[in-house]
Amino acid sequence: MKFSFIILVLVIFSGCTSQLWQAPSYQEKITGFYAAKDKKLLLITGTKYSYVFEADDLLTSSLEVSRHIEFIPTYSGFKIDRNNQLTGTLKLVSNRVADKKMLEVNNIPLDQYGNVALEFNLKGKRYDVEGDFPFQTLADDHYVVIETPESGVTKVGKIVVTPVAVAIDAATVVPIAAFFGVLGILNKV
Repeated sequence: MKFSFIILVLVIFSGCTSQLWQAPSYQEKITGFYAAKDKKLLLITGTKYSYVFEADDLLTSSLEVSRHIEFIPTYSGFKIDRNNQLTGTLKLVSNRVADKKMLEVNNIPLDQYGNVALEFNLKGKRYDVEGDFPFQTLADDHYVVIETPESGVTKVGKIVVTPVAVAIDAATVVPIAAFFGVLGILNKV
């Protein structure tokens, strides 16, 4: 019983060095958006904060037609700095484009296979937005992971704890790997 408990604890603690150095982040649920084409801005509402991004004509046009054409969004690399400046990448892909005329009218390009694949590097700022805007609500839940900056004290703490975490990883990974290696050899015999 004690041996199985020790193995369980070793498995739980293995890999703690990588978890230790993972960047701090939070997950934002996007609830709606408003594209102000004349001001070249994109306002995004979330459950925690609101965000204002610079938006070119292609981005605002793409969001306007997103009510008629199903886009699959992908959010990646979103980071915020100490001044609430936010950067990240939004990709919009659609493989089922029935209304090509609508895309043509809105200057949305098709690739060589007749699909839409757009990528936007977004730059903006995080705010607490007040006032009423005609936000378009999203039909599905969209979650974005936003990496936040670390304080100097946190980094120092990680540096101090890293040798212990590496020792724990070494003490757990080597025996577990040896255990499964032996099992693999015995399985062949």
